[in-house]
Amino acid sequence: MRHILSFILLCFATSLLQAEGLTDAEIQKWTKAYQAVVNWAEKEDIEDDLNADTQSTEYGRIFSQMMEQTSTNKHYNALVDVLDDNGYSNPEKWSATGDRIMTAFMANEIAGSEVEVKQQLQQMQSMMNSGMIPPEQKAMMEQMLNESSKALKAASQAPEADKQAVKRNQPLLESVLGGNE
Repeated sequence: MRHILSFILLCFATSLLQAEGLTDAEIQKWTKAYQAVVNWAEKEDIEDDLNADTQSTEYGRIFSQMMEQTSTNKHYNALVDVLDDNGYSNPEKWSATGDRIMTAFMANEIAGSEVEVKQQLQQMQSMMNSGMIPPEQKAMMEQMLNESSKALKAASQAPEADKQAVKRNQPLLESVLGGNE
């Protein structure tokens, strides 16, 4: 019973944290830590180990999913040390903040073109249903369609306050994440 109560309180606290929008300071702190992780991974030549993806991507949980997959990796403790050196004693806090930033970043990237993107996805679906596409290509298109739909859904769930905070920090985020140039 005690474990159930703890779990409920943890879920409640997490939802309260997400109810408040991201701050500029959080985004800047997260970006600094993210860049440190990228630099460390490149220096150690382990980008492929950290990017090993055996599951499909959950676009609303990109960084949390990466941390979960990395938790059994031989480099996990070093990764946690890099995060700790950059102000994150709790790697789950870093990944949850990254999830929110990435979701809002994706939402801002597609803002204003949602209708066009949905139309393109519908056109792809029509092409696949036409029977004129070879099975191998159809399978690849189905996967692309599925991934695009999941990304759109995740982006649509970004809180407005997070999108505004990300927009204020867009140049910084684009410098480390890429994006519209």
